[in-house]
Amino acid sequence: MQAILYAPPSYWSLSEIEKQKICNGCGAKGGMKFIDGSFKEPCNIHDYMYQVGETDDDKMLADVTFYVNMQNVANATKNPFKRLFLKARAKTFYKAVKLFGEEAFYKSKVEALQKREVKI
Repeated sequence: MQAILYAPPSYWSLSEIEKQKICNGCGAKGGMKFIDGSFKEPCNIHDYMYQVGETDDDKMLADVTFYVNMQNVANATKNPFKRLFLKARAKTFYKAVKLFGEEAFYKSKVEALQKREVKI
């Protein structure tokens, strides 16, 4: 069974090159990566939503979408043991981004503002 994944329409129209510039899979840019590829696409969607999001509500929507997408991947998994494992991992990943994702969410926004600053 194919998992249903939710994302902004603009995500689906990204070229592979654009996706590579924005999305880095599961784990913080420059930080620890999670090797299991089961959640690669939900992680990429989450990265994109963090990149284009601007408000606390956008972050919350990105985090919830991430969780729903991971649960959908888990539910589409045939092996019942792997399904349980993925559901538990999804809950852990969701809690991590909810609690510790603010720095990653706001980093690109701060960098963009710093580039726009006018030096006197």
